[in-house]
Amino acid sequence: EATAALTPWPHQIRAFERLYAQWPPKLLIADEVGLGKTIQAGLLLRQAWLAGRAKRVLILAPKAVLGQWQLELREKFNLNWPIYDGRRLTRCASPALSEGAAREVGREAWHDEPAVIVSSQLLRRSERAEELLGEAGPSWDLIVLDEAHHARSRSAGAARQGGPNTLLRLMRGLKERTQGLLLLTATPMQIHPAEVWDLLDLLGLPPQWTREAFLQFFDDLKREPLAPEALERAAELFRAAERAHGPMDKEAARRTSGLEGFRGDRILSALRSPTSIPRRQLTAEERRAAAAVMRAHTPIRSLVSRHTRELLRRYHKAGMLSARIADREVEDRFVALTPPERALYEAVEAYIARAYKRAGGAERTAVGFVMTIYRRRLASSFRALSRTLQRRLEAMESGAPAGADAAVSFSEEDAPDDETRDDAFDAEEIADMERRALAAEERADVEALLERIRALPPDSKLARLRDELAALRRAGYRQAMVFTQYADTMDFLRGALSGGAGGPRLLCFSGWGGEAPDGGGGWRAIGRDDAKRRFSKGEADVLLCTDAAAEGLNFQFCGALIDYDMPWNPMRVEQRIGRIDRLGQEHRVIRIVNLHYEDTVETDVYRALRGRIKLFETVVGRLRPILAQLPRTIAEAVLEGGGGAGRKAAEEVTRQADEAEAQGFDIDAALDEEFAVPERPRAPLEMADLERVLASPELLPPGVEAKPLGKREYELRRPGMQKKRVTTDPKYYEQHAESVELWSPGSPLFPDLAGPAKTEDGPPPKEKTLGEVLDSL
Repeated sequence: EATAALTPWPHQIRAFERLYAQWPPKLLIADEVGLGKTIQAGLLLRQAWLAGRAKRVLILAPKAVLGQWQLELREKFNLNWPIYDGRRLTRCASPALSEGAAREVGREAWHDEPAVIVSSQLLRRSERAEELLGEAGPSWDLIVLDEAHHARSRSAGAARQGGPNTLLRLMRGLKERTQGLLLLTATPMQIHPAEVWDLLDLLGLPPQWTREAFLQFFDDLKREPLAPEALERAAELFRAAERAHGPMDKEAARRTSGLEGFRGDRILSALRSPTSIPRRQLTAEERRAAAAVMRAHTPIRSLVSRHTRELLRRYHKAGMLSARIADREVEDRFVALTPPERALYEAVEAYIARAYKRAGGAERTAVGFVMTIYRRRLASSFRALSRTLQRRLEAMESGAPAGADAAVSFSEEDAPDDETRDDAFDAEEIADMERRALAAEERADVEALLERIRALPPDSKLARLRDELAALRRAGYRQAMVFTQYADTMDFLRGALSGGAGGPRLLCFSGWGGEAPDGGGGWRAIGRDDAKRRFSKGEADVLLCTDAAAEGLNFQFCGALIDYDMPWNPMRVEQRIGRIDRLGQEHRVIRIVNLHYEDTVETDVYRALRGRIKLFETVVGRLRPILAQLPRTIAEAVLEGGGGAGRKAAEEVTRQADEAEAQGFDIDAALDEEFAVPERPRAPLEMADLERVLASPELLPPGVEAKPLGKREYELRRPGMQKKRVTTDPKYYEQHAESVELWSPGSPLFPDLAGPAKTEDGPPPKEKTLGEVLDSL
């Protein structure tokens, strides 16, 4: 930790200590969005890797965040681990790589890589899962599963519950092939506590805590008065939890029960008794206290680590956290469509409903997929829809059959953001569906829609965006991020906002990378690090970006964000907000402005949710399952069409929210809120020590030279290797990670502590071990 490029916060230290001290670790980290779950995982991965405890590591994550994982591991933990995409292993481009960052690898050999990051969507495919479970080499020392709530049983909690989905089935197989298992999710509960059990079972529950017993336990404790037979069932499970995870502390029991001294001890004694007599003698008040004690000491307490913003505010108040937790101010702006815009909107909706209803059985899924893309792009901007329809028309005009040679008009931006799907679409599946849907579309209809869009003036939302940017600046927010789902909309906004005196200075960031003005009226590509650095230095007032910027770009200095469009899955918006709502945010209040088209299905549903659960004002917990189902709910309403579709969808969402709140599982009630951070010894090696080594030629291994280039930056030369730029300054490294290596353990340029470093030709020189370096110091 002391030689990594970050300083962890107290709650992250606490989670790390809990993981590392109880090796092999088995834990579900369920912190709210933006509180650094990947940091906690990274601390464990770095320490375990360098200490030799974990020599084989597998990280499973949704495809959309693989790049974020890789970047965080390299830029914060100095671990350049490859992503496996099904064909090749690709590392972050860095100065230390003498060869290319990517190499082809066969399906039978990729899992021989000591540490690898892989898409959970890829490995849940049946042939891939079989390959991993049946053919992979030695067991893993540590497996990390991000977005673990995707591993669940179908129809959890229903009268006829389905079996495990493909990811849960995979994880049950991997459970037997790993020592340590770390699950990460900001959603520790779905609609039913059965899904919590699914995750905890992967970590290892006491045998008495079966699914049925787990559900019965929490159902019993909700009821008052607690019936004698329910008390007996719960007490038996309480004793099993104590045997498996250690006894409950007397002070904790007194505090939880609300009963002092002898009466509090009496509760604990009664629950531990092998006979029922002491429990039958409890008063009604003591039974309520006993229920509170049992609820606070379940396997959840030992298997789940959870931090909320409210808990971190307590850290701050107690002086244990210097960083302030910002408050959110969310404002909605509902923009009325002009008559021509409204007419076009209704024409597109009619076309979508007509094409979907006309499609036959096998083609209907593909047509529905394409039609929902049109509708989502329409909600973003008329330009985004126009560009898509134009590409679609070109595919029709190409004359190619709806097969492998047909033109491709969509991209991974168009993949559905439905979290309830068991398997996410990849680029090949998207291309296949759009080809199959091509025959069902009418060229004349597409041409007519295109003509109507071209006749429109710029979107009504554009004028409102200009007004909001100006208002934010007057309120003291010098910089703002503007998000959209699509690069086509981003390009439209860039053209509309740039140029002219008094306009905002712009930078762009999308899946293609960063872009900056070239000084001649055009734009040029810049690197990700360059985009971060320019925005952080105030060289732009507005960063226009797609959801690609919601991965790995953290801007605590920026206090305002505008959503030019609203994804159907509100958790996408939460991820956008997470770019600025982070520990260390410089503004006391962050401003979030959401732009909506008035009188649309999306707006009707959104209004119902805003009134019901204060969407985006806080990080949504218990009702996130409803948000996860929104893409499906909205898509069904859009495809069916007809009057009142938005109202019907809003009523359905409200019904689901009511049902979820009635059945929902409050995991926080079963968790320990203690927030003491353990005392820790000073690290034996710190970055200042490494700086002294580089600055002292006599301490370097034979043949190694370090030529100073600037403050804490050096040109490093080793036998058989080209010269490389290195630094011992984590902050400098963070700003220049693409061109500089952090000279600390984990880097290929740092002396190999397990043995002599490899060279490209000739025998390796003898290098000093870490112990010898420390002895020299």
